[in-house]
Amino acid sequence: MELDFSILIPVWPRLLDGAWVTVQLTAAVLALATPLAVLVAVLRNIGFPLLAWPLGLVSAAFRGVPPLLILFIAFFGLPAFGLKVGPFAAAVIAMTAYMAFYFGEVFRGALLAVPAGTVQAATALGLSPLRIFVRIRLPQAVPSAIPPYISHATEVLKGTALTAAISVPEMSGTANQLFAVTFRPFEVLLAIALIYGVLDGILLTVQHLAERRFGAKAWAR
Repeated sequence: MELDFSILIPVWPRLLDGAWVTVQLTAAVLALATPLAVLVAVLRNIGFPLLAWPLGLVSAAFRGVPPLLILFIAFFGLPAFGLKVGPFAAAVIAMTAYMAFYFGEVFRGALLAVPAGTVQAATALGLSPLRIFVRIRLPQAVPSAIPPYISHATEVLKGTALTAAISVPEMSGTANQLFAVTFRPFEVLLAIALIYGVLDGILLTVQHLAERRFGAKAWAR
């Protein structure tokens, strides 16, 4: 089979449009899921079983359901309750709900890894729980949370491909349309793979810079 990458020249703007939608979707999910994940991690770590146990069950339920099913529930189910949302908004809602609990486990594990003696010493000095969290626990938890957080962030990036199933015009959905226009699916797929690789490389660069900034040790991916 002979490859003909010249067919990508006229369709390249559409590929870039799809890439931009992918970037927007990834950024929106990370921006919304991250603070929610921190809240979930804190609520599960504050020592109230009546709050921690239900949150743990909800977390397990969301992490145990295929993300495509959550997408369908958001897209087809929310309108049944009078909440009319478009494909992009439904994708953001579904992926945020799904990833908030994955990120929550990352932050929860990082907080639990903070030495108990450090917290006990701060408590003995009379520091308030909020100050202990902001000044001691959180700074010590961030370095160990960075690598798994970025690893999950790359999964968010690649997971945006699922949103083509609800007509979000991201890269995979755009590629499906271009197959019928170019009749050269292999070249289109290689171009999409290259764009995903570049975007993934940007996230890994962010991880490297953050690890250097916070002095974290690199984890094997």
